[in-house]
Amino acid sequence: MSDEKPLGNFPVLETERLLLRKLEVSDSEDIFEYASVPEVAKFLIWNPHTKIKDSLDFIQFAQEQFETASSFILGIELKAEKKLIGTIDLRGFNFIHRCGDVGYVISKKYWNRGFVTEAFKEIVRFGFTELNLNRIEAHCEEENTGSWKVMEKVGLSFEGTLREKVFFKERFHSMKMYSILKSDWLNK
Repeated sequence: MSDEKPLGNFPVLETERLLLRKLEVSDSEDIFEYASVPEVAKFLIWNPHTKIKDSLDFIQFAQEQFETASSFILGIELKAEKKLIGTIDLRGFNFIHRCGDVGYVISKKYWNRGFVTEAFKEIVRFGFTELNLNRIEAHCEEENTGSWKVMEKVGLSFEGTLREKVFFKERFHSMKMYSILKSDWLNK
């Protein structure tokens, strides 16, 4: 694949319990419900949402990212409840090198129930089979144990710590870097 833009008409991805889909304006209340919780935003570059407009602005940003195919920010919808409980992103595409980066957030009400792991596994499958990626990576703060445990459950390998890699919330943060190669995924 060259540096072409992938999949203008993005499919809804489905797992046993989840739908991974484009965000819609009607998702704003569900997003605000989890994005306004300080503990949810603790390890993320954004601050907790303080008004519904913050969530609407995020939805608009996500829709613009789809239009330019610079990243796919997908809502994680719990099928049983028909409720958006988080988002998962496949971003930072480099189609020359065939790699991308995954990020995610989920409502605290749904922590430790395997939903992010389930969504992440589907993103990995999609990235390797539909987007023809060779490498998928993810990173998180060293202290974010829950996040790096998800990465390990999905099959990503720890590559090292990127010291003071990012600056947000008025300080530098070191990040643990994980990745999975298509060959790793095919061999599992």
